[in-house]
Parts: sequence; C-alpha cells; structure tokens
Amino acid sequence: MSGTVKAALIYPPLTDPTSGYHSLNYLDSYARAQGHRPAEIIDANIEAFHHSYTPSAYDWLRRELSRLSIDDLSGTDALMAQANQLGLPDPDPERLRRSIGVLQDPTLFYDYRHYQDAVEGVISWMDALGTVGFPGQFHAGFRLHPPPMISIGSVAALTDETLLARLNRPFLPYYEDVLIPRLAAGGHQVIGISATYQWQLPFALWIARLVRRACPDVFLIAGGTEISDVWKCASKPEYVFQVLADFDAIVVGEGESAYTEILDAVAAGTLPAGHPNVRLHPKYGRQRQLPLRYERLAQVPVPDFSGLPWDLYLSPERFVYYSPTRGCYWNKCTFCDYGLNTDGPTSPWRQDTVSTMIADVTELSKFAKFIYFSVDVLAPATILRFAEQVVERGLDFRWGAEIRLEKYWSDERCELLRRSGCVAISVGFESGNQRILDLIDKGTKPEQVRRTMTAMTKANIGVQMMGFTGFPTETREEALDSVTFLRDNPDLWTLGGLGDFMLTPGAIVAKEPDRFGITNVRPVEGSDIVRMLKYDEPVTEAAQAEVAQAKAGLNPGHYHRPWLGSTDTPHTFFYHDRYGTAVRGVLANDRVRHDTDDQTEFLANGAFVDRDDEQVWEAYRRIRSDEQEGVPGDLPADRHLFRRVDGQVFALNRSSRLFLDLFHAPLTLAEAQRRLWIVEPTVADRVWRTFIGQRLIRRHRLPAEPVR
Repeated sequence: MSGTVKAALIYPPLTDPTSGYHSLNYLDSYARAQGHRPAEIIDANIEAFHHSYTPSAYDWLRRELSRLSIDDLSGTDALMAQANQLGLPDPDPERLRRSIGVLQDPTLFYDYRHYQDAVEGVISWMDALGTVGFPGQFHAGFRLHPPPMISIGSVAALTDETLLARLNRPFLPYYEDVLIPRLAAGGHQVIGISATYQWQLPFALWIARLVRRACPDVFLIAGGTEISDVWKCASKPEYVFQVLADFDAIVVGEGESAYTEILDAVAAGTLPAGHPNVRLHPKYGRQRQLPLRYERLAQVPVPDFSGLPWDLYLSPERFVYYSPTRGCYWNKCTFCDYGLNTDGPTSPWRQDTVSTMIADVTELSKFAKFIYFSVDVLAPATILRFAEQVVERGLDFRWGAEIRLEKYWSDERCELLRRSGCVAISVGFESGNQRILDLIDKGTKPEQVRRTMTAMTKANIGVQMMGFTGFPTETREEALDSVTFLRDNPDLWTLGGLGDFMLTPGAIVAKEPDRFGITNVRPVEGSDIVRMLKYDEPVTEAAQAEVAQAKAGLNPGHYHRPWLGSTDTPHTFFYHDRYGTAVRGVLANDRVRHDTDDQTEFLANGAFVDRDDEQVWEAYRRIRSDEQEGVPGDLPADRHLFRRVDGQVFALNRSSRLFLDLFHAPLTLAEAQRRLWIVEPTVADRVWRTFIGQRLIRRHRLPAEPVR
C-alpha cells in the first residue's frame, strides 16, 4: 500500500451540534492503522451553523428574507409555506452569539435558566435561517421537517434538483464560500460523505452534487447507517443509484475495511470491486454481489478524535462515542430492526475483550472527560469486569451506556458502576404490561425492572427510560399500564418517556403479521424507500387518542433532541454528572412559581400568531396540531395560538390572552395582579403558575453571570 491517497471525509447537516459523531473517526483510524495517510475530516454540520451568522452570511440572510417569495410554489405546498411563515422570528446574531457562549461556558451551562435561554436563542436563529428554504423546515433547531414527499422516501422527490436546492438554501453561503472552494483546492482523490440519520440525506445528496461539479475526477463515496437504509429499504434495486446517482460507490453496512480497500484501489488505479460491502455505481458494469462482511472488532483500533473541531461544538465539555460491541446479545425483540441485519433484529453480536476496552478508554480519557458507549447493548458481566478494572486502575472519566435491566444488577454492583464513573444508563423497558413484553420477547418482568431501577437510583445513576405504546393488539388498559408504571415511579427514572410503535420492514412483526394480529400490511403511499409500514389493527387504533393524552407530560424534559431533556444526548449526560438523579428537580425548579416571584419581572416568551388570513391561519393550526406531544389535532380552531420562542405552539382561550398580553414588557406578578384587580388573587395565581410551568412567560433577569 502506498498510503499516498489524499482523502476528505464529510459529515453533513442536519444533526447534533453538541459533539462530534464517531463514524468518520473510526474509518480514518482504521485506514491509518493499515498505512494510509490521515484523511481531512470535515464536520459540515457544525461548520455550516457557525458560518451562518458571520457578517457576510448574515447580510445574505437579511437580503434573502427581504425578498422572500414562495411564488414558485402552488396549491398545498404554497399554503403550507405561507402557514409556516406565521410567527417565525427575525434573525438576531447577537443573541445567538450570547447563546453559544452560554452553551460553551463551564459555569453558565449548568445554570438551567441560562441554559434554557441559550437553547431558545439557537432554536430561534435556526427557525429564521430555515425560512429561506421551506419555511418551518427546521424544528427544535437541528431536526429537519421536510416536505412530505422527502420524509416518506419518494425517489422523485429525492432526485428533484429544485427541491433539494431549496432545502439546502439556508447553507448556501457556507457551501459556496467555504466547503466547495476548500474541496476544489484540496487535491483530494477520494471524498466520502457519511450520513447517519435520515435527515442528513437531502444535504448529503446536495453536497455530492456540488462536489461532482467542482471535482469531476474525484472518487466520490457514501456510507453510514442512512446510506445502508436506502440500500436495505429500496422497494426496487434500481432506486438505490437513482437516489445516489452522483456517487461512484456506496458502502453498505460496516465500513472500516471497505473504506480502506477503496483507498487501496484508488492508489492502484483500479476499481474497489473486491469488498462485499462496496457497491459500485452501475456505470462501472454489473458486479458480483457477495454476502456482507461484519468487522472483527479485534482489528479495529481505538478511534482518534483529535481531528474534529472541538472548539465549535455547543458544549462546555468534550464528549466522545465509543463502540466496543456491535449487534445485540439478546437479539430477539420482535419490534427491532436495526442495522444491516439479515436473519435477526440486529447485526451479529460481537464484543471486544475487557482488556481492550480498558486500554481504549485509558487513551480516550486523556482526550475527553465523557465517553458514551454507542452500542446496541452491553453484556452485564462485561460491564461489571470493566467497572472493576476502571476502579482498580484509578481511571477518571464519566461514562454511560444502553443496557438491559437484568436482575443481575444488585445494589452492590450498581454502586461499583457509579464508582467507575457511570453517571447514567439508558434502558429500553418498552412496556409496563407483561403480555406485551412477552409478545415483544423482551425477556423481562415489570417488577424485576422496578427493582433494578431502584438499585441504580440508590447508586445515584440516572435511569433514562425508553418505551412505547401501540404495539399490535395492545389494549387501552395495557397501554395505560406503561403510563402508570412511569407515573407511579417518578423517583426511579430521570428522563425519557413513551413513544409510539412504528412497524419497519425487517422486524419480526412485519415478517409474521398473523402472529401479531395485523392485516393489510403496506408501505406508506408514495414511498419508494420503504422505512415504515402501515397496517390495520383495530384494538390499538381505538385506544390511540386516549393513550396519547395519558402520555402527555410524562417526560420531565422540556426540549427535543439534541438538547438537555432528551435521552442519550451529551447535554443530558453533563447534567447527570453534575446533579445525579436530582436532575429532574433541577429542570423543574424554573417551571414553578416561587414565593419570591411577586417582585420578579417576567416577560412573554414568544408571541401570538397573526390571524389576518383565516385560510393561512387554519393551515398553520392544522400543521402545528399534528406536531404536538399530546393528542393530534389538539389545537382548537376557536383559540388564540401562541408560539413560544422554541417553536412550540399553545392554544389559549381569550381570557388567557388578556393575562399574557400584560407581559409584552417586563412586569412583576404583583404589578400584573394590581392591573387585574377585578380578578380574584387565587385565580390570578393559578394563571401565573400555568404560564410559568409552560414557560409562556420567563423570568426577565437571568442570574448574574460569574466574574471571570
């Protein structure tokens, strides 16, 4: 091997800005161990964000907003765009800079009032930035809310240049001024783009198109979980390279050895046709399809994260991902369909030795305080031996992982985990009903889960719960068992909650529908990349609305991913490390009315949505109804819609608006009560508690910043 191939690896928008992802570092570290030169790793997600508020990009944004037009849209698309423009904020780069400063500050970050204000500042900026694409396309800051045809996986939409250009328009200055000139001048022979999540795909496709124009001779490759899903879920084989037309090759499944063989082939001037995980573009002719290869973990070195732009991430600490196992040792759950699985719910189970894990984390902990085990699950005995050696060697770092709530976890063993640096674990408890757990083939019992949660909590390890309702044939009462389980044990879990069951094509449920009482299994209409299936099952459908209402409010977190309050985010682990299992109380403290608040100034934390055009307002109401955490359609038509700064929409009655309008300017609760002297104090107090609890008003003056 010559080791002379110059490569660039790109991680595209739109994804978590709080830490670097590990996929590219694993590829690069493996290739370097085989004698190849280091690749240039580009986190385009975080770079594009920071470029968006530079003076030149901000000037561009203001010009674009001043002449914003949706004349090229028609019908429903135009109405939805008009509706999503309602209530969107003006971009404020100064507030954004303050917000970034708080999120990167090792003191202010842990003051939840400062944290909330900072997150809402970032979300507000992203809302304004997204307006130049499809208004409303960014949700919760870094989640894409694309046109429906993109979200369902329509090949026509994913190959529509006009549509892709519009979705990518918010990042146009970054592409034109930074990324493409950098690549064009870089002299790269190989450029790879890795997409982990579905919402990165439209950006990866557009970047590939720009790269192909600027660097026509480069060997362009794509990989990552999302690229594998396109290959796995395409309803016709030809769809894969219709969508991924600009790439010379894609890597399906695990990519370390495949990427290295691509570098070897380019260095030798040949095509990388020998690796079973490499799929060449059809323009290179018909290729023999070999069984997929799964990596031997003993040959995968510890990843080197030093090439990532750590000063750019929106966090006060470094947080790295580490994968010492692949696949799942249980590998039986009937709903699961993860990775490049062939005959099981996940890919084959493999696990590094404990000695290798210790050697790896010893190196990683020199670089980062927080290490998250990014795995499907860790085996209990392995975790215990790992924790014992961490304590024996005196290693000082913090870690978390996803585990199964086995009865194995006694009080003593949980205490050992905590002493080894474990601050939080994530668990898929799935359901609080035994019949449903048996249908899922989970191998657990609710009472056993409760005992393990108790042991973890006693050790001050945060337990983040993940479950869902709506599994086929689940009755109303069985779904409410899950709600009751979490509601009756608030002191045993910190964050998480209950989602909704979704059927995917590779799940055992989809392969054996009769066994689970479902009929008429079918793709979503119009989808070509079939990630999700629809089906008929009257029992769960009948209970859906009532169960959704019961689930509303279970999660004590206030923000969607990637922010604090969501499961398995860097920010969540930072707060667990600082506050332990008391983190729920920290999040709740600013959402309650305190005795001292009579003399505290409050300010409206958002604005009411304009109702001048009834058709547009009604479209907005329906769009936002579908996005609520509670029952779909729960924004009544006769209410006033208030858009909180973070984009959440609330339907308020006329009397609530009279109260809330008082806080257009900073006002104390005592003065607000004086102005509403006709209202009983007890009634007014209930209103203040509701407004504060829902953060419709916020305390105007944040706690003083520390002296530096």
